[in-house]
Amino acid sequence: MAFTKPELAGHTRYFFAARLKYSRFMFVSFHTDMREETLLRCLIACFQTIGGVPWVVVTDNMKTAVLGRNAEHEPVWNPAYQKLAVEFKFHPEACAPASGNQKGAVENLVKYVKGNFIAGRSFHDDTDLADQCREWLSHVNTERPSDATGEAPVRRLGEEQATFSALPATAQDYGFFDCVVVSREGLVAIETNRYSVPAHLMGQAVTARIHATHIEVFADHELVATHARSPEQHARIVNPAHFEAAFSTKPRARVMVYRDWLCDLAPVVNTYVQELCHKRRAEMKEQMLALYELAQEIGKADFVAALELAAEQQMYGAEYVRAIVTLPVASVPSGTAELCLAALLPCVPRQQDVERDLANYEQYVANREQVPEPAGVQTGGCR
Repeated sequence: MAFTKPELAGHTRYFFAARLKYSRFMFVSFHTDMREETLLRCLIACFQTIGGVPWVVVTDNMKTAVLGRNAEHEPVWNPAYQKLAVEFKFHPEACAPASGNQKGAVENLVKYVKGNFIAGRSFHDDTDLADQCREWLSHVNTERPSDATGEAPVRRLGEEQATFSALPATAQDYGFFDCVVVSREGLVAIETNRYSVPAHLMGQAVTARIHATHIEVFADHELVATHARSPEQHARIVNPAHFEAAFSTKPRARVMVYRDWLCDLAPVVNTYVQELCHKRRAEMKEQMLALYELAQEIGKADFVAALELAAEQQMYGAEYVRAIVTLPVASVPSGTAELCLAALLPCVPRQQDVERDLANYEQYVANREQVPEPAGVQTGGCR
């Protein structure tokens, strides 16, 4: 298989293929990896396509489904795959070792896809690959008679559907199962990222349900943490509220956790916080606590927007950001935000004014011996 788009030259794609035994109806999809989650979501997509859950699902001995064999030569199922089988109510089976008829059926399916779809084709990109695959499946499932039955698979699919069990409600947003241990930092590792949970769970085993867009963590069937799923690699996703119990004995930790949380909101926040900590280092604790409190009060989106305006005006401090939030935006003409801030904060000098005055003072101190003193002014010690 080859892509014609230059950026994708040499890229590898993997495919998932499944076929119903009676009707010969097929499901095929292409992916960039062969991870456990990819397999599970492919299987669910297959169930949704065929309109239900078959009684038995036979797989080969891939590690994403079968970890090995026990002393009785029975499959040792991957826990996530076994959990899926229980929740979707199908019986999992694996091809028996040295069983040519079972293994052959799986291998023949792979050869069929390679020989009848992939061979001789090229694809511009992944969208083109998916479109061509969909067209080919429509042909082999609804138009071309199966060599095994002499009928188009779709004609027999209705008979099989009558024997399927219904899809569970969780099929639309299934969270696959994983058992994880909470680290000493109060974090659980899921894929390459780490997510926070309440600090009192340190060292305990908890259950994670990994959905397409978010992650839920359970302790003894109680939901203890929910996080948006990070698309990044090796990220640290923290909810500061999870560490409140520890902050009473580690007050500095509160400031550091709040600061990290703020910096992760958006690049502009990260830059603003770094500049604020540099310019007002002695007030860092108070500033971080005030900014975090404001973010919780008004919400992330409004907080980032207000802070971005403060950064444009070079006003570094929680008091400036809070003042921006209180501005009657609808009645403020364009370009007058800075003037309104001055009215709201008459006792707080602008950051650039402070820096300019400080620079002038430093220049005066460095050159005061060269500055003539006004007439009538006497210097010297007091008598």
